[in-house]
Amino acid sequence: MIFCYKTHMAKSESIAQLFKLLKESRYPVSRVTLEEKLECSTATVERYIQDLRDTHNLNIVYDRELKGYQLDHNDETDLELPSHLFTTQEVNALLLIDQIIKNLEPGFLESDTKALKSHLDKIREKLGGSEELAANRIRMINIGKRQGNIKCLGQVTQAVLQGKQISIRYDGRSGAKSRIEKMTQDFSRTLSPQRLTHYRDNWYLDAWCHSQDALRTFALERIEDLELLKTSRKTLSHETLNQHYGQTFGIFGGKVNGIATLKFTPHRSQWVAEEVWHKDQKGQWLDDGSYQLEIPYGSDLELIGDILKYADQVEVVSPPELRTKVAEKISRMLELYCQ
Repeated sequence: MIFCYKTHMAKSESIAQLFKLLKESRYPVSRVTLEEKLECSTATVERYIQDLRDTHNLNIVYDRELKGYQLDHNDETDLELPSHLFTTQEVNALLLIDQIIKNLEPGFLESDTKALKSHLDKIREKLGGSEELAANRIRMINIGKRQGNIKCLGQVTQAVLQGKQISIRYDGRSGAKSRIEKMTQDFSRTLSPQRLTHYRDNWYLDAWCHSQDALRTFALERIEDLELLKTSRKTLSHETLNQHYGQTFGIFGGKVNGIATLKFTPHRSQWVAEEVWHKDQKGQWLDDGSYQLEIPYGSDLELIGDILKYADQVEVVSPPELRTKVAEKISRMLELYCQ
């Protein structure tokens, strides 16, 4: 039974590969090329072609002049790959997407993803897998996801893709003003949305703030009111955005203020050496088995939080000011636990 199942899967994979070769080729594909690509005999290639014709109702013609097979394109084959011809890897990816959609905020994009969900359900049915099986076998854990109202995500996405300005009221958590004071004052500002960022299970908007005349990052769950404007946004180049947000560690962006040098214990180094903290990081193994990591940073707020979560498994080697700040945090922690 196991042998038959594997044989069936191998055949399905080969037929899917054959379909793609024919669909993506601009010219007829010779029988020799198909044999080489599929790694099978002439008779097997002919059986697969016949299977596509009979079972999947695809019109595959042989061009005698060019001596090759060609898929006669129609509306169905031009639009999408039939679900029964997905490869195993593609099916696994689609089922994972299915679970990601199901883990979105309740009600978020429900109508927009309805057609996609329906199509994924049909694919699952063809594979004989139930929705319950997929849900129980693919587990997604959201750690650090803040609770908040992100119903504006649809409008923000629209503004980003259509290049329109938005007007928002934003509660940025900072400042000593009471909530009543914040509610009674006008905190509205006009933004030119540049792009959305999904970072550590939370959504952020990178935008040009017209009131501050600068790039700023806004947590979507802190946007209290939003109005989509008809005015076209001020558009910044991808190079400008990458220069601002890609040079330093974390979500804040801005200029590099220093290089943090962190030394991890030999035990923790086994994991840290395989982690990507920043695209420009530098790491090296030391003689004692520890791992030293260098990271460019601007604001040290997020970086200090990440350092502290490793407790006694990491030491800040430099710069001195970062080392001092971490030491002060540890001292205040000791005061809490050693009273």
